Amino acid sequence: MKTAIAITALALGMVGAMPASAQRGPGLPPPEPIQHITGNVYKIFGGGGNTLVVVQKDGVVLVDTKMPGNGQAILDGVKSVTDKPIVTIINTHSHPDHVGSTDFIREKYPNVKVIASEATKDEVAKNPMYKPGVIPNVTFHDHMTLGQGEDRIELYSFGQAHTGGDTFVYFPASHVLFMGDVMAWNMAPFLPSGGASLLPTAEEKLIATVKGVKFVVEGHGYVDTWKDLVRITHFNRDLVTFAKAAYDRGDAPSVAVDQLKKNPDYAPLLDTRIKDGLPYGNTPFARANMNVNVAYLEFAGEPVGFGVANGAPLPATAKHKGSNPADTAPPKPDTPVVPRPPVPSGK
Repeated sequence: MKTAIAITALALGMVGAMPASAQRGPGLPPPEPIQHITGNVYKIFGGGGNTLVVVQKDGVVLVDTKMPGNGQAILDGVKSVTDKPIVTIINTHSHPDHVGSTDFIREKYPNVKVIASEATKDEVAKNPMYKPGVIPNVTFHDHMTLGQGEDRIELYSFGQAHTGGDTFVYFPASHVLFMGDVMAWNMAPFLPSGGASLLPTAEEKLIATVKGVKFVVEGHGYVDTWKDLVRITHFNRDLVTFAKAAYDRGDAPSVAVDQLKKNPDYAPLLDTRIKDGLPYGNTPFARANMNVNVAYLEFAGEPVGFGVANGAPLPATAKHKGSNPADTAPPKPDTPVVPRPPVPSGK
């Protein structure tokens, strides 16, 4: 619970407490104009996590609602492509940059269904920083089907990954899969509650279950392909495997990352540049090192805590060596930026 509150406080603080070199600006970028992905599916970037907008026969489905204060911007984006009402909000997980404007939209559309996994509802309900309107009114355990035909939606939760119960949202008619923060900025995800060893298991179950995906929408960042999702799943599995081997040998955490570097397919996931549009966080290289540090804590039976997961060095203990602070340090102001990629064709 302390971790959830810490994340909420960090996000609500608009990253103001972070080092200037990590911020890339005074705070979160505002929502951008709505972007067409394919068919009836759109994405709104900025203001927190991505918001997916899907225009269906009877109304609009939103997936995630950004930070508090972005509700009107979301509604304005929706109005620019349709006059249909918001009928469903699906929240992929409990963090405030993904559920923060749910209550605002709910006030405008009182009959809207707010859907999340049981684990996500539990995390939201226990967090005193959330207003009652953020709490979901419909939940599911591991799988739920909504609608039928062209409007069918498949919801999946495979246990702990980025949080205690992340939801993957699949729209079969448009071949669009929304990942939430299990895949963000196409790099190893933030693991504030641990779960380094559980993350690839959830991803592997996902790619074994969902078929026909052409567009993979990240919780933050861009639109990827099925190949990108498979690659990062293999990467996260190898990260845990190499981390365990290095831990058992008594090596430093960086040895596991050096092993990952040997696979040329993983080069984008170990990039030392900043992603365009990412004003907080770090580089893919730093994130990989953070997750190896989290894995070491898990192997040692030590509490993960927010600090190491967010970039603090892993301290040396009797059970393991410490990490090099430079491996997870905030990027310097002159760190190069990776250009924003276009939406893939889906072919």
